Amino acid sequence: MRTYFIQVNDDTGWDAAADIIDRALTQVATATPIAGNRTTTPQIATTRDLLTDLDEVLGTEAVPTADVPALLARLAPQWAPYRALTGRALRDQLAELGIKVPSTANRWPLDPVTVRTALARRATADLDDDSP
Repeated sequence: MRTYFIQVNDDTGWDAAADIIDRALTQVATATPIAGNRTTTPQIATTRDLLTDLDEVLGTEAVPTADVPALLARLAPQWAPYRALTGRALRDQLAELGIKVPSTANRWPLDPVTVRTALARRATADLDDDSP
């Protein structure tokens, strides 16, 4: 077991620890965040809208659902649900949102028109109420 005595002078307020700390901080790489030079933490979204994200990543042609999770993960790499998403899980989530993905030659193509129609239907859902 090793121990070290760090000198302290209670009368003057000097202690050797301050000198040791100053020397240690000069050895820290400039890119290392330390108190006083930390940048603000980037804000990570706490929620994402699947339909809006699909609208952003899909072009004009149908895409097999097995290929869509990679597009979503590229759009939002910090969003863990997209990193773990599979084509089958995507189809299940879309079914819960009322979007049926047909099985065409077992490729399950996701038509961007279907996604955009669901987005438009959702956007105007409050207008469909019969309230005066």
